[in-house]
Amino acid sequence: MNETIETTTSVTVIHGTMLSFEWIGATSATDAPLRLREQHETLVRVIEGTVILQVESTERSLTIEHEARIEAGIPHRLWNAGEGDARIVQELRRTP
Repeated sequence: MNETIETTTSVTVIHGTMLSFEWIGATSATDAPLRLREQHETLVRVIEGTVILQVESTERSLTIEHEARIEAGIPHRLWNAGEGDARIVQELRRTP
């Protein structure tokens, strides 16, 4: 699994909140694109595999038992830390 491209399907649910379903192909921090959502708070839930979330110099391992909230305007990276597939669902909420 060397591909760094992530496939995304997004659906607007209600009042501008979006759900984004992604396959995480990046396998290291250097492969993972920097994400920055200036106007959206992000809630990340892992639905398959293990994902590393990096916010600044802090890294956190997320599995299907965990979730993480990232405030709008905070740069972060996600990559696949396991041997199998890693999939996430993100809830993007517009901030006032």
